[in-house]
Amino acid sequence: MNDLEPNVILHGEQLFAAGIDLIIERATREILIFDRDMSSGGYSSPARADALQSFLARDRQNKLMVLLHDTDFLAHRCPRMMRLLQLFSHAVTIHKTGEGAHSAQDSFILADGLHYLHRFHADHARFRYGLDNAAAVQPLKDRFDQILETSTRTISATTLGL
Repeated sequence: MNDLEPNVILHGEQLFAAGIDLIIERATREILIFDRDMSSGGYSSPARADALQSFLARDRQNKLMVLLHDTDFLAHRCPRMMRLLQLFSHAVTIHKTGEGAHSAQDSFILADGLHYLHRFHADHARFRYGLDNAAAVQPLKDRFDQILETSTRTISATTLGL
């Protein structure tokens, strides 16, 4: 992925997963993920969980916020991600989007307000990524915040949600 030109349109599930890895690797304080259900992009893999755990363990102030249309895949098919929620409950939040946001069919991951990977549609592995580009990240961050306003926090580290 490092050999590819940022800000061009790329295709393919493997490149998409590698792009997510690159964004996580670049993150120093905050990762924001908006996705339909995390079923694509390698979120259920041990390597992805390890990368996110390394990010969260680097600094107690680091944050991971996940915003999903459907949390079933995460809750039932991503045990490593759920374990991260337990280990880093102070740093990880998972929200489910409200009904009004379900028309958004793209996905993206943002890091530190500087780096992004944007998949144009959940059903097609066409995406663009950018590094050290706050101007390109800002519209995606604004969308994340707007969608977050319609969401509810659904998955927590404890059974009771406390």
